[in-house]
Amino acid sequence: MTPMSELDTLMPAPLELTIAGEMLQLTPLRVGQLPAFLRNVEPIVRELASPSIDWLSLFGTHGDAVLNAIAIATGKPRDWLDGLTTDAAIELAARVIEVNADFFIRAVLPRIEAVTAQISKLEAQASQAGSTSSSS
Repeated sequence: MTPMSELDTLMPAPLELTIAGEMLQLTPLRVGQLPAFLRNVEPIVRELASPSIDWLSLFGTHGDAVLNAIAIATGKPRDWLDGLTTDAAIELAARVIEVNADFFIRAVLPRIEAVTAQISKLEAQASQAGSTSSSS
């Protein structure tokens, strides 16, 4: 591997797109953005892990969290995002997820799987405890 391709792997080129007439360059999240971004995506992480995200439902249920996460990831002010058309906001949200797919696969999805397994275990224990106490 040449030094340039190693650098490209560590720091991928930004994804460029035009939203509302403005050219944006999306890059993977930086360490300083993670705490606020993760706080905002926590309630929607299960939906983001879905193979097909229902963006309208997600915006309807958790719109503020989605918009805040996009603002953090893009560096754009929330009022700018609030003025976007629905199609533009959905496209931008999808691109933020796309640019950060590696992060979601390595960090977020394993956490979802661990929490889901823990919940399943607790539900099974509660079910067993309920059937044991009702048969006594």
